[in-house]
Amino acid sequence: MMSNIFNIFSIDWWMDESNNALQMTDSVLFLLLAIPVAYLFLCALFSLGKYKNPYPAAAVQHRFLVLFTVLRNGKEVIESVNRFLDTQQYPRDKYDVAVAATQLPEEDLVTLLQMPVNIVVPDKEYCTKVYAIQQVMERYAPDEYDLIVIFNSDNHIVPNALSMFNNAYYSGCDSIQAHRIAENLNTSIAVLNATSEEINNNLFRLAHTRMGFSSALIGSAMAFDFAMFHERAPKLKGSDISKAMETVLLEQNIYTEYLAEVVCYSKKEDNADGYQTQRISWIRSQYTSTFFALKYLPLVLLKGEWDYALKLFQWLMPSRFLLIALILLCTAGVTLLNWTWAPKWYVLLATLILTFLMALPEGEVSRRLRKAIWALPVLMFTAVFSHIKRFFYKKK
Repeated sequence: MMSNIFNIFSIDWWMDESNNALQMTDSVLFLLLAIPVAYLFLCALFSLGKYKNPYPAAAVQHRFLVLFTVLRNGKEVIESVNRFLDTQQYPRDKYDVAVAATQLPEEDLVTLLQMPVNIVVPDKEYCTKVYAIQQVMERYAPDEYDLIVIFNSDNHIVPNALSMFNNAYYSGCDSIQAHRIAENLNTSIAVLNATSEEINNNLFRLAHTRMGFSSALIGSAMAFDFAMFHERAPKLKGSDISKAMETVLLEQNIYTEYLAEVVCYSKKEDNADGYQTQRISWIRSQYTSTFFALKYLPLVLLKGEWDYALKLFQWLMPSRFLLIALILLCTAGVTLLNWTWAPKWYVLLATLILTFLMALPEGEVSRRLRKAIWALPVLMFTAVFSHIKRFFYKKK
């Protein structure tokens, strides 16, 4: 069986006229899906083992601008800012808090005005997160702070977060991603969402940095050198802040560190409708980044920019739920059409399952996963359906 699997890697096999079109199609699909599975399996191996923070205490306490971005939900950001101010252990005179207030009700703006925060209202009522951040950066000089930390409106971070960012920055890190995890585990959908995000943390952040590559950004709980970010913020394009920043950073060969013990809690979608809405927004960005990766990956490989190349390759991969759905669909189809071709698909499916088992998070999320696993088909169907619905979705 194993020899039959490896035959498809031989040029002679592809030149054999006895292999019909259906068999060729089966092999092409297998190769296309085996590549991301092999990559994920390698990342899972590197994610194993206990994390140890490599950065000693800094001799200098740097100045921070802490930015909360918010769309509509003012009550949420008010709670997050209050919690941050009450719990953060970093000296209060070493950081300021700013809020990018987009589409907030008047009563929430009045409340924020009474708090010790700087409020920036973008000049567009409806704008992207990237545009709101650009508007904030226009209010500050490039030397006004040393670092900027970006949060979403619902983020709650551990009390020593700024101290840990400061230590890493003092040691030379200009771009840092914290460990964002789900705060709400109230439904099976929320648990699976939380599990997916923790698997992504292990595969694309912890494993990447252990392999010597940059951590993937996640859109919040990110810290950057202030002058560097101030210079590059006006050049950011699109609506996805993480992809926009990753492109800018990797083009300049700036490494992104991952601090696993700097935990940031975030609320996850806890129902299928909310997850689908989130998926459609994500897919719009994903298609853009996919075409970008197809265009620039060959050039980046020729230039030997391996960190950037790995990121572009990652953008070409299907999501984890979609990858599971595709492999299951192909395995079932090949089994029905010609079961003698099916063993390699079962090996691939088993490898993918083993990969996710190795990358599973520890703690409360893992304990609740068994009861929530029944919702996996719902999210797989939603992931596939989102790609279909995206073509009929009209942006308001």
